[in-house]
Amino acid sequence: MLRFSPAHGWPSASLSHRLVRHPLRAANDNGRMLSELGHGDAVLSAALRLFGAHGLSAAVRARESAEAARGAGDAAGYDWWLEVCHTLDARLARDCVRQDRRRNRAPRA
Repeated sequence: MLRFSPAHGWPSASLSHRLVRHPLRAANDNGRMLSELGHGDAVLSAALRLFGAHGLSAAVRARESAEAARGAGDAAGYDWWLEVCHTLDARLARDCVRQDRRRNRAPRA
């Protein structure tokens, strides 16, 4: 059996000092704080309940609910479900907004 054994002291102190100049911190990759959403804990709570009920498809369910609210003319419901969707999957929420903008620009027959 062959086992890997790194050289003693790897990475060297001089190399590790160059790699890590600032202390490492966890970061929110969504770019917005929950307090900026306006609903804060309520949105997070709804997102967690939806995730508990639907698992990994929760963001898609939130987007479907946002689209249904938009179709019914419920602007507040659309904004709510879009925020829930954003909490679960920011990219999916941005795609929903882009698609909505395209529909609004398209000429109606």
